[in-house]
Amino acid sequence: MGTLRKARRIRILLTNDDGIFATGINVVGGVLAERYDVTVVAPDGNQSGSSHSLTLGDILPIREVTMPCGLKGFALRGTPTDCILVALLDVMKDDPPDIVVSGCNHGPNVGYDVLYSGTVSAALEGLRHHVPSIALSLDMEHGVQPHHFETAAAVLMGILAEPEFYEGIVEATAILNVNVPNVPLAEIRGTMITKQGIRAYENYVDKQFSPRGRAYYWIAGNSGPHDAQPGSDGYALAERYISVTPVNLDLTCDELLKPLEKRKFLVDKCLAGARLSRRVGGKPFGMAGVVENVKSSPARVRQPSGSKAAQKERTREPRPVTGGSGARMVKKDTKAGKPQR
Repeated sequence: MGTLRKARRIRILLTNDDGIFATGINVVGGVLAERYDVTVVAPDGNQSGSSHSLTLGDILPIREVTMPCGLKGFALRGTPTDCILVALLDVMKDDPPDIVVSGCNHGPNVGYDVLYSGTVSAALEGLRHHVPSIALSLDMEHGVQPHHFETAAAVLMGILAEPEFYEGIVEATAILNVNVPNVPLAEIRGTMITKQGIRAYENYVDKQFSPRGRAYYWIAGNSGPHDAQPGSDGYALAERYISVTPVNLDLTCDELLKPLEKRKFLVDKCLAGARLSRRVGGKPFGMAGVVENVKSSPARVRQPSGSKAAQKERTREPRPVTGGSGARMVKKDTKAGKPQR
């Protein structure tokens, strides 16, 4: 009898935006590792609200750490998108993941939250590299216990156990944005396939001053209520249902394509008039003079009158006056009030 070949375990790339030491990713990572091969590449600190930002002007240090759940992981000083890129293009380049999991996020990602979410954006970056991707979030409040991350982990394991459920999401250029009610698993009423609802943070800007008088700002806000519209992601959470929303990379508003097509002649007519004005020597939209001035007159930064730069400007040696075969210095005779050569 031939030896049975052992099936390869599914490889999962796990990341988040709350940081590699956050509770959510550790609860999920510990549960995933019982059944799957898990590679963790996550930010070394909190990157909430980083959206799909990419670090282009700085280095990205990385170090291997032991996570609270016992897994070895890579902590990257970068955004969730950076983490996906580093994982796919280097850390896992020889053994690419079968699935990307981003989460579990500390708080829901529903409604307009997805615009700011590093959790969702990490999953979208995985999709951009043609890997099936899931964003997982728990509908919890910071500082309000308990936090049922074990429920979110159980929901994720249920989804991964049924590949038929998420079949075709890469071809549809979509991820699954999964939001889980913050209740024990026994209190979950089921799963709803939902649309992105309307929910946004009620942001405010708090202006403060340092002891030296320099202004600085603190951007914060309170999350608004869940969308009460049936079929929305927020409605599902409010009713203690798991919300599964397919979110894709295409941000095109299809319903405006035809109306804009009918109105585009307005822009064409305006540009035709601008071209005609330029041919007869005019300056369309009043911009030509502005552009010329910007090109020909480099801005000079004015120094404060008491600054060292301003004092240096006032005491600067006079410029040489060139002419003939060499340079001559012009000095002022303070007694006679006449220049001497």
